[in-house]
Amino acid sequence: MRLRERDDQVASVRLSRLSAAALLALFLSGITVGAVKYAQRSPLVARHDAGSNAITIHVILAVAAAVTVAGVQVRQARHFAERGRSPWAAPFSASAVQRLGRTIRFAGGLSAPNVARFIATVPLVLVLAYEPFRMGVQLTGGLDPNATVNAWGGPTYAGALLAHWLDSLAGFYAAAFLLSRLMLPPGVGNR
Repeated sequence: MRLRERDDQVASVRLSRLSAAALLALFLSGITVGAVKYAQRSPLVARHDAGSNAITIHVILAVAAAVTVAGVQVRQARHFAERGRSPWAAPFSASAVQRLGRTIRFAGGLSAPNVARFIATVPLVLVLAYEPFRMGVQLTGGLDPNATVNAWGGPTYAGALLAHWLDSLAGFYAAAFLLSRLMLPPGVGNR
């Protein structure tokens, strides 16, 4: 029993090459799509519409994100047993990939709760996949002044990039948190 607990802790800390490769591929695909959009940009620059940048919303979101991160870090510091398990790395762990696989394969059996779990898991996984792609698109596509002039965080490239990346990171970790509560637990001997 002690050995299994240790293996579970190692898997929860160990980075999954599959998830890292998939998220990197999505990010690079987004960079490519953004570059194509940038190459097809209009030579006419749009006028900035005052109030289109949602800066107030993003300042509030940034403060909420900072408070959340600080709260999670303080909680981690108080729980000595979980010190090695970072919640920020958890979505990229081998344990998370294993749990996702078990959930998608109906490892708990084909029952109504597991079907509902599967149905709720799919859109959350799509959010996890979309966010790095969107970040990549913004990185290169945002070089077009027309893409940022009336964008959230705009009219500058840096402001729009920060606003979109903040949205993406918040969405990514919100979906990851919900998935962590939804997915089946790791299986015995399924590493």
